[in-house]
Amino acid sequence: MRSTAWLRGRRVAAVVLLLDTSFFSVLIAERLRRQAGPATALLRSHPGRKTVVSIITVAEYLEYARAPESALSVLRMHSLVGISLEIAKRCAVLQRRLTQRLGENDAWLAATALHHGFTLVSADQDFARVPRLAWINFSS
Repeated sequence: MRSTAWLRGRRVAAVVLLLDTSFFSVLIAERLRRQAGPATALLRSHPGRKTVVSIITVAEYLEYARAPESALSVLRMHSLVGISLEIAKRCAVLQRRLTQRLGENDAWLAATALHHGFTLVSADQDFARVPRLAWINFSS
């Protein structure tokens, strides 16, 4: 599997990968089954790439986690990134400019990726609507 990030309709190299909740749901399921799938394949296809997780993803994943400690052990393998006033401003402008708003958590993730220049990794097609967002759909 080869992952590609997109920016303004062009392929770009992913430098820092911001991993979202859909990614972690699949990754943790793969680890529990001890069977590689699309999430594991993505990580293997980007060796040496820095991976980060938003505090938004941590909260969102833990809300539904059946085994929070197990989930935290996987999340801790990646750097944690927070939110700031600048990201909040970018989130507000992003939502205002989109013809169809993103879900709140998705808007925070997109704003975080845009602010830091990260490539967002998600199975959520809604991110295709975000101008200038580099993102990888790991499930395709």
